[in-house]
Amino acid sequence: MFEIDPVTLLMSCILMCAFSVPFIYNGQKNKKIARTLMAKLNELAQLKGVNPTEIDTWRFRYALGLDVSQNVLVYLCQDTTSVSYSLNLADFKTVRLIKRYQEINGKSQTQKLPEYLALELVPVDSVAQVVSLELYDGELFSDLMGETVLADKWVGILNKQLN
Repeated sequence: MFEIDPVTLLMSCILMCAFSVPFIYNGQKNKKIARTLMAKLNELAQLKGVNPTEIDTWRFRYALGLDVSQNVLVYLCQDTTSVSYSLNLADFKTVRLIKRYQEINGKSQTQKLPEYLALELVPVDSVAQVVSLELYDGELFSDLMGETVLADKWVGILNKQLN
């Protein structure tokens, strides 16, 4: 068989561990951020007295939850300034998806990449203000990570809940 030098074995083990440490650290850090985001969403929901059954989080920054039984939507965006909403869906008549695309010299690009995605909740009362929940901003992120699919999913869920 093969004869492995103990020094070579030790060095290869040390190098493997040294290579793995940053990945393990980053994974642990991301899990902690995700737990903090979920805790803040649950805290916001508890203040309203609801328990979200349908929850989505993305980019370690955004969270959206819906309590189907009490018809309440909870939204959280953690950025330099934290934005949070706790909305009673009985006050809204419809949900629309807002997509803005990049333009170059006044013309749309051949590849349609959204520059901004948001859910727009239109209130029943015409005097009340429309609520816009940001899902993606092209100025903050260079790529999409499933936000278009997520937006379509939530438009369907919320319109079904409103009707």
